[in-house]
Amino acid sequence: MTKTKGPFLRDLGVRAASAAVLIPFGVGAAWLGGPWLAGACGAAAVAMSYEWARMSEPKAVNAAFAFALAGSLGAIMLASWGRLGWGMGWLAACAAASALRRRSLIGAAETAGGAVYVGAPCAVFMTLRGVEPGGLALILFLFAVIWMADSFAYLGGATIGGPRVHAALSPQKTWSGLICGAAAGAAAAAAFAAWIGAGPLWAWTAAGAGLAAIGLGGDLFESLLKRRFGVKDASQFIPGHGGVLDRIDGLMAATLAMGLVFAADPSLAAQFPGLSP
Repeated sequence: MTKTKGPFLRDLGVRAASAAVLIPFGVGAAWLGGPWLAGACGAAAVAMSYEWARMSEPKAVNAAFAFALAGSLGAIMLASWGRLGWGMGWLAACAAASALRRRSLIGAAETAGGAVYVGAPCAVFMTLRGVEPGGLALILFLFAVIWMADSFAYLGGATIGGPRVHAALSPQKTWSGLICGAAAGAAAAAAFAAWIGAGPLWAWTAAGAGLAAIGLGGDLFESLLKRRFGVKDASQFIPGHGGVLDRIDGLMAATLAMGLVFAADPSLAAQFPGLSP
């Protein structure tokens, strides 16, 4: 079953208006890098820390927010100085300190895990942008694949419909949407490879499909968290999308995946050429 034409077009219009603001902001911050990107990541961390605190600890929002934000901002700052390891250590310490407030093992795990969930992708994102000489190209590749995957997953699911991936987890997500999203991510990766003159094309296409699938998996994971805490959206900060966590959950998952890939094989950085901001 697909959405009716009227609501679908209204929702699409709101999403498009939000994207018209967010995309230039994200690309601009990534293009400039340095303190500009650190500031943008810091702003996202403020919003996401609040959203996580609001979802997971509605009776102790201030304390949960403070610990998550301190950990995230410290990790971003240290990552911007090329000290990702120190940043992750600081983030883990803040997460552990916050977990000590909880009276159950599950609560402690949720609190600590949430702080890392918010802060780690931001810090890794800063580190990826700092890769020389191709950090900017790498970030633009991430943007292209994930934004195309998100957009076409939404459009495919809304227009084609079909069986749900998991009705109880997310009644709006369909297999048709996931397939369209993965295909769009693969196409974006292929186009990006052609733009920078990299190859082989099949490898970039496969990497794009895999990265898109990870990003869409991040979206499903965020849906699982929201069901866990009984909320529909992380917040209403972004019209048509909900919260910042709702908007960049796929990018967060893909960022962590790219970070792990580059940690395992730093030579892959040579695939991304230097671009002049």
